[in-house]
Amino acid sequence: MNNAIDLYREAQDALERVWFVQAVQVTARTTNTLSLRLIIRPALFVHVFLSERSGALYFALVKNDERIFGIDRVNGKWHLHPNKSPKVHQDLVEGLEPKPLLKFLARVEELLQEYSLI
Repeated sequence: MNNAIDLYREAQDALERVWFVQAVQVTARTTNTLSLRLIIRPALFVHVFLSERSGALYFALVKNDERIFGIDRVNGKWHLHPNKSPKVHQDLVEGLEPKPLLKFLARVEELLQEYSLI
């Protein structure tokens, strides 16, 4: 996915289909970028950023203003920021295509349940 419209549609789909997503907010939009926040509860959300120009796509689970888990695509390559060490980069060969946001949210759901975050 390199298109902001498709990403926004996927976020709206998540709002309808993913039980823990309470709201979707557009936090920034330019000609070539889109930044979204998918609210789970106060102080817990998924931040999404897409640059159409570079093709970069960033997903982060944020708790109390700190990334606790993330997956990014930079220069066409996916990497993981594991929940126990979110500053670490690990290659993620399988990536998240074709529905990257929904696949990321499936991983978030596992973490939310495992660590009783909601």
